[in-house]
Amino acid sequence: MDANITSAVIGSVAVAGTALGTVLGGWVQARGGKAQAKAAQQAARIAAEAAHQQALYDRRWSLLAGYLRAASECMEAADQLYATDSVPEVRRRWHAFTLAHAEAELAAPAALLAPIDDLRKAVGRMYWTAQRSGPAHRVLQELRRRAKAGEAAAVRAREAVERLWVAGEGVPLAQRESSPEYADAGQALDGLPGFGGEQAALLLSRTQQQWDEAAHDRETRKENHHLARRMLVSDARSVFGTDRF
Repeated sequence: MDANITSAVIGSVAVAGTALGTVLGGWVQARGGKAQAKAAQQAARIAAEAAHQQALYDRRWSLLAGYLRAASECMEAADQLYATDSVPEVRRRWHAFTLAHAEAELAAPAALLAPIDDLRKAVGRMYWTAQRSGPAHRVLQELRRRAKAGEAAAVRAREAVERLWVAGEGVPLAQRESSPEYADAGQALDGLPGFGGEQAALLLSRTQQQWDEAAHDRETRKENHHLARRMLVSDARSVFGTDRF
């Protein structure tokens, strides 16, 4: 073959090879660019999902902590009814607790709905029990305080109502009201300065067993709250994974 022709063929092959390499290189770069873009999009989605999950985790944890705090504050306020006439404060705490419960229930994982509701029931029972039994307990404590201080009228009244409570055990209130013990206790309370008819009625309408049951109910409500609280905390630690650290 002529040398000139050979050189031309070789040159043509070289040019064609260079062009093909350029095309292949461009194709590889394009494929690589698309892969990088896809990887970047996937990474962005993963980061956004992680941020969402973290925000949800933080929100749930915050609401649950607020719910536990509101429960304790309501329990403390309700128990205070046995010592002071603080009904407005108790109702305010109860209202705050019901709001905290609604928020916690809306945000909580399904696994925590039952223990959250158990805590609501425990606090609610204490709230209603304290309102029912607190006033009579406060009157009794005031009578005992004055009797312990040596006030003669208070000593007579305390002794008279205690005799009535024992004598009236198992007897309907209508029958107790016609007993001599009831008359003596009522007269003794009438002679006690600062004790009105409403306060006297709280002492006259009960028996010793009812006083004992009321005291037992108070302690039971507090124990049930502590138990429900411990169960909720334990379940929350398991759900959120904090029990593994």
